[in-house]
Amino acid sequence: MPQQICIGGSLRKFAANGNSFTGSVPKSLKNCSSLTRVNLSGNRLSGNISDAFGVHPKLDFVDLSNNNFYGHISPNWAKCPSLTSLKISNNNLSGGIPPELGWAPMLQELVLFSNHLTGKIPKELGNLTSLFDLSIGDNELFGNIPTEIGALSRLENLELAANNLGGPIPKQVGELHKLLYLNLSKNEFTESIPSEFNQLQSLQDLDLGRNLLNGKIPAELATLQRLETLNLSHNNLSGTIPDFKNSLANVDISNNQLEGSIPNIP
Repeated sequence: MPQQICIGGSLRKFAANGNSFTGSVPKSLKNCSSLTRVNLSGNRLSGNISDAFGVHPKLDFVDLSNNNFYGHISPNWAKCPSLTSLKISNNNLSGGIPPELGWAPMLQELVLFSNHLTGKIPKELGNLTSLFDLSIGDNELFGNIPTEIGALSRLENLELAANNLGGPIPKQVGELHKLLYLNLSKNEFTESIPSEFNQLQSLQDLDLGRNLLNGKIPAELATLQRLETLNLSHNNLSGTIPDFKNSLANVDISNNQLEGSIPNIP
């Protein structure tokens, strides 16, 4: 990939996704202030991206997914005032999620799944009130889900699966009224499923499988009329199975201590 592709300082859109390019991010992109869109996903690119990009006043969209990049996520992304999408999934990133990302005023998509990210989920992400996709699963994150996540009123997709997260699921998740997809599976969440989930009336897919949840399945889950897929398997849930009368098409409640009738699924 040509290292001096932005040497003239007028490059706006750079799309080279879905190829077999190797090497590093072109060096000239770091100071390319004209950039509005970069898509290098689905290649064989490598190298440290900790400082491969700078502060880009017009940059709107970045997708570096499905490569072999390593290094840390730069806090400079938060200094790009027009940035709406930051996608760096399926790489070898390490370190934590910078709290500074909570000050990226326009961010709508933060997709960082399948890396080696560590640390806690920054509470500052609760400032991203335009965010509709937060996908940070399949990493090595630990600690609780910050209660500030309830402020993400536009969130449609929350994917935190396959980390080392624990503690109770905060009731504030129930305040995400536009949520369509919620995946908290393969973590170490404890205590009961919050009854506040009855507020998630747009929810279509709920996966809480492979945790340490206990108590009863809240009857409130049976009121989620749009719910199609429900996975509560491999927990310590007990008591009677609620009478689900919603649009469920797929249910997995295996490996618990439940009793009663199996949901009648058409």
